[in-house]
Amino acid sequence: MVDPKLEYIREGAILGGPIVANPKFYVAGVDLGQKQDHSAVAGVDKGDHRFDLVLLKQLELGSEYGTVVGYLKLLNENLPDLRRIMIDQTGVGETFMSMAISSGLKNARGIELSQPKKQDVMTFLKHCMQDGLVHIPYDREFMNELNVERFELLETGRLKFSHPPGTHDDRLWAFALAIYYARLEPTEYHPVAAVNTSPSPGNLFPQLPKSIWRR
Repeated sequence: MVDPKLEYIREGAILGGPIVANPKFYVAGVDLGQKQDHSAVAGVDKGDHRFDLVLLKQLELGSEYGTVVGYLKLLNENLPDLRRIMIDQTGVGETFMSMAISSGLKNARGIELSQPKKQDVMTFLKHCMQDGLVHIPYDREFMNELNVERFELLETGRLKFSHPPGTHDDRLWAFALAIYYARLEPTEYHPVAAVNTSPSPGNLFPQLPKSIWRR
């Protein structure tokens, strides 16, 4: 749901030094871009039966991986209680993770997002949003990104995710990764039971603003 009282942590606050705050439980998700996609970082504050999106950073297109590592290092130094940084290393192998670990990001972990794992991650996010556990600031651009994400049911029974030409879903995947690895309990969601057995290709979050604003 959209929480009008929730705000992103200001970029200036992150750049300005350690942020003094009450103890938190932060988890960051990182989607690495390549030539045609942005790299993105999402930060989630795991609270009492809720996930608050408190940080959403989209780096400039074509940013070198060293720039991404530098931003994560700064975030790690200045954001108290950043417990885990989950990085989608699909397509980049161990190169980025080696850079991250060498820079001192000992709380960073890499994950290969296979098709089944993508379905698990996105289904978990959808369930949390439907249950009103996810709170995001009012951010029309990000809500549009959520709205345009598409899925297609493959012959294997798995879902394939995509976005229309001219759009991006890097922040969505960074956000989904952060939610997935900040989950309150190790509950196993079963996508086969949660997803329509014969869905038509369409929006993953149809009419998202209405569904996430209502609680």
